[in-house]
Amino acid sequence: MDPIIAGSLVSVGKNLIQGVANCLTPAPEINALDPNTFSRELDKAATDSVVKTTMNAKALHASLLEDPQVSSFVERNKDCQVFLEKRADGSVQFLSSSGETLILPKESKTCANALNYFDLCVTEGKNLTSLRPDSVIFDS
Repeated sequence: MDPIIAGSLVSVGKNLIQGVANCLTPAPEINALDPNTFSRELDKAATDSVVKTTMNAKALHASLLEDPQVSSFVERNKDCQVFLEKRADGSVQFLSSSGETLILPKESKTCANALNYFDLCVTEGKNLTSLRPDSVIFDS
C-alpha cells in the first residue's frame, strides 16, 4: 500500500474517532451553565425600557446634534446619507453611506434620546427608507 494513502487513512480514522468521542462526552463548561440564565437576561431586557420623552422629533434631532460625538460624525459625513439603527444590545448605531459608523453605548443619555427619536420616527412614519428597512434617515 502506498505510504501516503495509508497515512491519510490513519488520519481520517483518528479524526473520526475523536469526533465521535467529543460528541459523546459533554463539555464541562456547557453543563456548568445555569439553564435559566438566558431566560433571566431576556426578562431583564424586556423590562428595561427607555424613558419616554415628551419632546417632538425636531427637538430630539436637535438634542442629538448637540452631542459632540454625533455632531462630529454628522460633520464628517455631511455629503453622505446618515442612518440611525437600533442594535440588539440596546445601543444605537449611526451609519453613513460612506461606511463609517458611530455606536452610542446604551447607558448614555444620547442613546436614550436616539432611541426615542427612532421610535417616534417609526410611529409617525417619518424619515423611513426602503433602502434600509430597519433604520431611519438622520439628516443634518
